[in-house]
Amino acid sequence: MTAQFPPPVPEAEQRLLSHEELETALRDIGARRYHNLHPFHRLLHDGKLSKDQVRAWALNRYYYQAMIPVKDAAVLARLPDAQLRRIWRQRIVDHDGDHEGDGGIERWLKLAEGVGFEREYILSTKGILSATRFSVDAYVHFVSERSLLEAIASSLTEMFSPTIISERVAGMLKNYDFITKETLAYFDKRLTQAPRDADFALDYVKRHATTPELQRAAMAALTFKCNVLWTQLDALYFSYVAPGMIPPDAWQPGEGLVSEGSPAGAPAPFQGGDVPRLPRGVRLRFDEVRDKHVLLAPERTFDLDDNAVAVLKLVDGTSSVSQIARTLGETYDADPAVIEADILVMLAGLAQKRVLER
Repeated sequence: MTAQFPPPVPEAEQRLLSHEELETALRDIGARRYHNLHPFHRLLHDGKLSKDQVRAWALNRYYYQAMIPVKDAAVLARLPDAQLRRIWRQRIVDHDGDHEGDGGIERWLKLAEGVGFEREYILSTKGILSATRFSVDAYVHFVSERSLLEAIASSLTEMFSPTIISERVAGMLKNYDFITKETLAYFDKRLTQAPRDADFALDYVKRHATTPELQRAAMAALTFKCNVLWTQLDALYFSYVAPGMIPPDAWQPGEGLVSEGSPAGAPAPFQGGDVPRLPRGVRLRFDEVRDKHVLLAPERTFDLDDNAVAVLKLVDGTSSVSQIARTLGETYDADPAVIEADILVMLAGLAQKRVLER
């Protein structure tokens, strides 16, 4: 048996790189390995996937999105400095939100709902491909078990995300008639959040990778993260695009979708505990010319009756449907249960028009 030796380290990596050289090396990893180069992503951007293939992507990607704050919490617990913790915890807030119904995970849920899934099915993660789950869990374990430098360096894929986001949003809006700007709202904030996070991580890596060995470890960590993202698309491609069989425990087209009686992508009905809020760009305004309240949305205006105005004035992003009903019951001396039933019907109509969300 021939002894196996690791490949030789390139001469350029045997010496300590300058900060500029290290950044160049890290960016080169993304240029060669980032998942915008994967065939599945090219098909997605170019409008060459079926609706069910897009659904498979949205569903599986949810598991990655849901685990990001778990990964970031593992980093946060190991940061020794209060200032660093304050900076890093913003990543968790970005994904978990400040309150119920807020944050990146919630916006991804709306994306998956927008292509037809029931929320309960998404949250259950029942249809996630085994390879998706394995690669995401491997990333969480990597961040938890490797050095802090490697954990932070692995997040540097954020350096490459603005370009892929721009391509993805433009391509999907152009090529899929079932995709709307509201469906892709998750990506709006990532265009500013990702560069902010990447700048911090890159500065940290430059300052703490103080030996050739540490610099190689940082580059290897970023390579590993690129592989995690690539593997997820491999799983989708070989399960739903290339000839073959969808694994029996994975999502099968037709499963977990809204009922046939509801339009594809229709919002799930509101419940008493849900917290309604107006989406970005939608405002309740008093039209002085018409002497009435209206709901303003991008390129649309909705007339409101007095009951709708009374309810929407209490939609503040923190009050639940039941709380709003109780407030109105006290104001008008009426049974909150009766008011809540009426509110739920009204909110469902507004949500169907995409001018209200939870």
